[in-house]
Amino acid sequence: MSAPQPGPAAAPVPSPLRRREGPSTGLVAGIVGIVALALASFLVILFLGGAIGSPVLLAVSGVMALVPLSFVIWAVLAIDRWEPEPRVAMWFAALWGGIAAVLLTLATNELVLLPIVGPFLPDQAAYDLYATVVQAPVVEELWKGVPVLIMFLLFRRTFDGPVDGVVFAALSAAGFAFTENILYFGTTLADTGDGSFIFFLRGIMSPLTHAIFTAVGIGLALGLAARARSRAWVLLAGPAGWLVSAGLHALWNSAGFWVPGGELGFFAYYLVVQVPLCALAAALVWLLLRQEVRITRARLHDYGRAGWFTHEEVERLSSGEGRAALMDWARRRGLRAPMRDYIHTATRLANHRQRSLVGRHVARDVADEAGLLARLLQHRRRMVTTVIGQPVQLAQGTPVQAVAGQRVQRFGDLDAWPIRR
Repeated sequence: MSAPQPGPAAAPVPSPLRRREGPSTGLVAGIVGIVALALASFLVILFLGGAIGSPVLLAVSGVMALVPLSFVIWAVLAIDRWEPEPRVAMWFAALWGGIAAVLLTLATNELVLLPIVGPFLPDQAAYDLYATVVQAPVVEELWKGVPVLIMFLLFRRTFDGPVDGVVFAALSAAGFAFTENILYFGTTLADTGDGSFIFFLRGIMSPLTHAIFTAVGIGLALGLAARARSRAWVLLAGPAGWLVSAGLHALWNSAGFWVPGGELGFFAYYLVVQVPLCALAAALVWLLLRQEVRITRARLHDYGRAGWFTHEEVERLSSGEGRAALMDWARRRGLRAPMRDYIHTATRLANHRQRSLVGRHVARDVADEAGLLARLLQHRRRMVTTVIGQPVQLAQGTPVQAVAGQRVQRFGDLDAWPIRR
């Protein structure tokens, strides 16, 4: 006989269960991690400077590498719009990929794999094949996936599902690709004086390749595991996602060894294999985003039945068009920031409810829910007080149905709120 599912709060919870104000442990840990990575970046700069040999070429290649990085960041932010991740966590993931993952990849290759595998490689051609098709995909994808694993294990309150996994994995991969592009662009400029072809190949044709490899494999696998009841799923999802990421990476890297026809054959391979893979990845992300919308709508309707939202408000909060209408209403009244926070809090509340339904973190569910509902009322009070010009009392001790009735009367009848009965 299955245990009964928890229901949404029927009334605000007394203040002792509210979470403490102030910097969270995750915020402090993220800032410490960013500072550590910033210090480690000097090692990456020294490595790149030694490989390229010219500070001027290093600077030029860095500017060139900003082009594909900007495109990937734009794509990630577009994916992340529905439920934005903490900016500190996003910065940490990107910096990890561009700094720590690069340094750990170099250390693993030079200090571990080369002494073990090198003696068994008969010539330079065998080494090139091994380094390109086996070593690079396996090692790079391993270290690029670490930020996703950290979020899965330590920050499950904000790591809700596959979209979050895709976002953190893509950011880590974007950072790694940025550093790698600087290396490729700079060494090519130093050797030939012309970086146009390598820039077209890596910066224009394939800016998303690294992001797709890591996101579709490790990011998606750990994101799906985050929807499960037990963290033990990581023991299966982690290695499986890593193998998928490494396989996609190896497929791309190996093209130069088995695709005939030189540059023309490579471009044909790109159109026949890589373009469809990119399209499939985009379709997968779109489906995941649609699933997020459905979860938000379903879980907010749970709270709507308990009196926290009207039906129309749930529909507005759970659709892109509805959110745009809410933001347009708020923008005209100078309330863009609190409305944005209100929408984000409602989305977090829906995800919290989803976590409760699968039985995760039951012991702290009540306190988390109380904090989110209190924040929701705070945003409402602030916006309505600003619009109608007088304070609105939405106290925690008021029964939820009375709060909902007061909200509908104040917000609907006085045209102070874009939701009507």
